[in-house]
Amino acid sequence: MALRFTMKKRRMLLVFLLLISFAGAWSLYHRNALNVPPPYPSLAQAVPEGPLLYIEAKNFSNLLSDWNSSPEKANWLESENNDVFSNSRMLLRLQRFYENFAVAAGVPPDTRFVADAAGRESVFALYDIGKIEFLYITHLPSAGFLNSVLWRSRNKFQPRSAGGTQFFTRKDNDSGQVVAFAVAGDYLLLATREDLMAHALEMLNGRPGNNLQQESWFAKAVSEAPAASSDLRMVLNLSRIAVAPQFRTYWIQQNITEMKGYTASVCDLYREGQVYREERVLLRKTTETGNTEVGNKAAQASPESSSAVAALLPLAPSDFGFYQIRQTTPHEALEVVEQKILSPHVAGAGPQNHAPQVVLTSGEIGLESDLDTRIDVAPPVNETRFSRMRRQFEQSRAEALLVVQGTRDNGDGVLLTIPSAVVVAAARNWDEQAVQSALQSDLAAGMSVATLGLDWQKVDQAGRYFELNGVRPLQLAVRGKFLYISMERETLAAMLQGQNSEAQPQSKDLIYVASFNHARERQNFYDMMDDIDHSSQATSAYEGKQPHFFSENIASLSNTLERLESEKITVRQRGDKVFQTVTYQWSK
Repeated sequence: MALRFTMKKRRMLLVFLLLISFAGAWSLYHRNALNVPPPYPSLAQAVPEGPLLYIEAKNFSNLLSDWNSSPEKANWLESENNDVFSNSRMLLRLQRFYENFAVAAGVPPDTRFVADAAGRESVFALYDIGKIEFLYITHLPSAGFLNSVLWRSRNKFQPRSAGGTQFFTRKDNDSGQVVAFAVAGDYLLLATREDLMAHALEMLNGRPGNNLQQESWFAKAVSEAPAASSDLRMVLNLSRIAVAPQFRTYWIQQNITEMKGYTASVCDLYREGQVYREERVLLRKTTETGNTEVGNKAAQASPESSSAVAALLPLAPSDFGFYQIRQTTPHEALEVVEQKILSPHVAGAGPQNHAPQVVLTSGEIGLESDLDTRIDVAPPVNETRFSRMRRQFEQSRAEALLVVQGTRDNGDGVLLTIPSAVVVAAARNWDEQAVQSALQSDLAAGMSVATLGLDWQKVDQAGRYFELNGVRPLQLAVRGKFLYISMERETLAAMLQGQNSEAQPQSKDLIYVASFNHARERQNFYDMMDDIDHSSQATSAYEGKQPHFFSENIASLSNTLERLESEKITVRQRGDKVFQTVTYQWSK
């Protein structure tokens, strides 16, 4: 009986194993017959080498759905900022590509087109900025794409084959625009070059090839990025992007020289409820000796100045509109104090949209001596201006500074004021009496005779800080290695009362911190910019048809992002790597 039961169990086990084998064989046959590629841990393995930019989304369909249903999209489409952008040269060039793509594909790449092609795991690789040559791969069940307009129009395309998979391609002879697409199992591929499509299909089906993950710049950048999977990742080949003429023309920050000091960058976006967080890594160029190239302030950071930045962080008030902490030199620190406190002025003029006015004279347009004037170097520094304060900053060895600003009512119910305060951290303790004397003497040169009306007075018996009497609002305090200078009592008192409870312990590699409270400053910004834009009536007939730059164009962008409460950036440096963390706080 026991033997018969054992034989029965063996037969059942044999049948079970045969079923498993048959299922595996059928699965393998089915996969090969339909050319279904195996699952990839990263679609970067199927991206051919050579892109300038690579974007990877964990779930592109969800991101697109969230954007389409967001109030930010609806507000922006109705904004003056979108109106101005719609008439920009960059969008007009993109519109030309849009039209050429539509002709080549036979269907417009509109919102429906994008929705049909949006799957879960997705990658986008850009190979040429000017020609907009790209490859797009997304994990999309084939049944979801078979009803798309592009798939139904495949008879208008030329069939090709690569890696055992058929793809379709079409070219517009007038513009030279190429559109190619393929469905490989549960993957949709879209490209603007046939060779990119063919190479990607071959690697997607397991054939060897030179892919993006094998490139050193990409591998090094990704190896420094966080291990946790992000909602969106962007990897940039900065060595090639920074020298591209299209990038140099349209990059709004215009910091091309600084960007040339980096080889690559990777940025990960994490959406964590009401908090969006970006983790960025930038790789600096190194010389043959292994040192980072000079010309970038971050590359010249010292451990001492990094410690000074971390020491200033608890002093940043949490109820102000903006603060910035960064490394500095004695000369740069004095320039900031002069610009923000001692002699407030605009740092530099922005680009002009008008030709300069012509002044008719007797015909003299210059002198021979003008030929010796250098125009490719910064103007010389006036060493006699605030010379005594400069000496104090050099003797104390200023290493880092904190700048605090925010708008407040002026008290008259009409105007707003922007009080500023600066804290300078030095390597040595400040000499309070020497600083007071130096500042008193430097200001007297342009405001008084023999320092009359420029006496320092204690605010109270405790001598918490000193105030300069007379018409000049100026407060000063010294706390060891920290020098406080402010143009408003309340601002300085708030900074001296206590430390920021939101400040967290920071490592010694900290080189920069900044925060902007958008919710606090937004309405005041509207009021102030409205006064500035409408204070001048001298506008041309053409300009009258355009939105005012600050009160309408920029204000509409601020209104679009009204749910954004604040933004904060923290920058650290470790060797040839710069780590940035950007945090966006959204309201519910």
